[in-house]
Amino acid sequence: MKIFRVILIVILVLVIAGLAGGIYGMVHISGLDTTYPNLILNGVEVGGLTEAQVAEKLSTSGWQERVSTPLTVTTVGGQSFEVDPLQSGLVLPAEQAASFAYSYGRNGNVIDNLLDYLDCLIHPVDPELAAQTANRDYLLSCIDANQAAVNALLGDAEYVPDYEGSRLLLHKGWGQLRLDQEAILSAITDALSRGDTSVTCSALSSELTPPDFQAIYYELQKDPRDASFTDDGRFEVIDEVVGCTFDVAAAAQLWANAAPAEEIAIPMQVTWPAVTGKQLRDSLFRDLLGSCTTNYWNSTDNRINNVQLASSKIDGTILYPGDLFSYNEVVGTRTTEAGFLPAPAYVDGDVKDEIGGGACQVSSTLYAATLFAFLETVERTNHYFPVHYMQLGTDATVTIPDAGGNVMDLKFRNSRNYPIKLVAYSTVDEENYQRNLTFEIWGTLEDGDYMPIQFDNRDPRLWEFNGDVWDVDPADPNRPGYIIKLDHEQYYFSDEVGEGVRTITHRKIYEAGVDPKAWDAVPISDEVVNSLLSNGGIAMDTYYDHY
Repeated sequence: MKIFRVILIVILVLVIAGLAGGIYGMVHISGLDTTYPNLILNGVEVGGLTEAQVAEKLSTSGWQERVSTPLTVTTVGGQSFEVDPLQSGLVLPAEQAASFAYSYGRNGNVIDNLLDYLDCLIHPVDPELAAQTANRDYLLSCIDANQAAVNALLGDAEYVPDYEGSRLLLHKGWGQLRLDQEAILSAITDALSRGDTSVTCSALSSELTPPDFQAIYYELQKDPRDASFTDDGRFEVIDEVVGCTFDVAAAAQLWANAAPAEEIAIPMQVTWPAVTGKQLRDSLFRDLLGSCTTNYWNSTDNRINNVQLASSKIDGTILYPGDLFSYNEVVGTRTTEAGFLPAPAYVDGDVKDEIGGGACQVSSTLYAATLFAFLETVERTNHYFPVHYMQLGTDATVTIPDAGGNVMDLKFRNSRNYPIKLVAYSTVDEENYQRNLTFEIWGTLEDGDYMPIQFDNRDPRLWEFNGDVWDVDPADPNRPGYIIKLDHEQYYFSDEVGEGVRTITHRKIYEAGVDPKAWDAVPISDEVVNSLLSNGGIAMDTYYDHY
C-alpha cells in the first residue's frame, strides 16, 4: 500500500513538473523576440535572430538575386517558358520571408507552438516557404502559353509531304500531345524551393499513339501526272500530281524512336511530272505577241481625253481561244454621258468635231498590234482619208452614227491556242514632243510561232512614224527571233469622187539581223492581210486625197 502511494506521488510530482515546465516553456516562447533555434530558409540559417536580423541576413546571402532571377522551365520540343519567382507566390521578398520565419511556430495553439519549438531544439528545420500561397492561376497561365507554343510547333497538319526534299515531315504527338500540368506545377515548386534557375519537365497527361502510317501511305501513294488546263476553254490550271511512296514499317520505327514533339523526316521516293502547274500559269500571258505605238502629241485636250478614255476601257481585256473582240461593244457608244468630249474626226468625207473624236486612233493602234500578233481580222474598215498617225493599210475606223446609218466596227478573233491579254497605256515625253499610245498583246508563243524581236511599222515611201519600231526582249534567248514588218503596195487612182491611192498591206517576216529597209532584204514570209473578194481578188484599201 505504501509503495502504491509512493508511485502515485512520484507520478503526480512528474505531472506537476511537466505542467510547470510546459507552462514555463509556453511563457518563454511567447516572450521570445527571435526566431526559433535551428531554423533554416532555403539553406540560409536564420535561427535565433530577430525579424530585422533575418531580413538583413537574407539580403546579404543573395536573396534578392534569387527572387529576381526567373525560373526557366523546359517542356517538350525544346519549348520553354519563364516563371517570375515572386509572381509565382512560392518565393517571398526578404522582408516577407523574414516575417514568415519569425511567425513560424507562433500561429497555432499553444501546444502546437510548443511542439514546433521542441522540434527546432532537437534538429534543424527548413519549412516549405509560403508553399500554401502559390499563385496557381499565374502558373497555369504560363503552362497554357507553353502548350500553345507546343501546338504551334506541331503544326496545322498531321503530315506535310516535302517533295523537294523527298521526305514526309510530321511531329510526334500531333493532335494529341497534352502537357501534364500538375507534374509541371510540382516541378516548378520543387525547383523554386531549391533555388534553382532552370528545370526540365516533359511529363504528358497521356501516352502518345502512333499515326496510321498505312492510311497515310494510301493517301500519298500516286502515279505522277502532268498539270493541265481545263477543257472548258477558260484555261484554269489543274495542278500536277507528284508520284511518291514510302516504307510504312520504317516510318513507324522512326516515330517510335522520336521524342514527343520532335520533327520526324521519313524518306520518300518521289517521281516528278514533266509539266507543273506553275509552268502552265507562267506560260499564260508570258510572251509579247504584238505591239504598236502611235503619237498624239498635237491633239486637243478633248481628243486626249477621248483617246485615254477609250483605251482604258480596253486595257486588261482577256480573250480566250475563239473569243471575238468588238471595239464598239467594249468601248461602248461615244456619248458625253460616258465621258467622251467633242473633238476633230473624219465625218462624211470631211473633218468635223464629233463626240468621241480620237477614238479611231485607239482602234487603229489596236488593229496594227493584232496584225503583228497574227490574230484573225473579222471586221475592219480603213479611213476615208489617210491618217497622220498610221501607215497606210494599218488603220481602222470605228463609228456608231447617232441618227442611224453605217456602223463601222473593229472586230478580231483570238485565233491562237492560248488566251491573250490586251494592254493599253500612254506615255508622255515633252522634250521630244511625244504623247504616245501603246497597245500590247500578251499571250503564249508556241513551238511553230515566229518569236518576235522587233515590230516594224515604218513606211519608208511616205513618212516616218515616231515610236513605230518596237524592240522585244526574246521570250527564249535560245530560240531564233524574227523581225515582223508591216508594209504596203500603193496604186494611185482617179475616179468621179476624187483622187487617191489604193493599198495592199503585207506582213513580212525577216530573220534577225536583216534590215527590212535594205533594197536586197528578202523576207522568209510575205503574207497579204487584206480581205479577199468573193471572186478571189484582194479588197484593196481606198484612201482619197484630203485637200
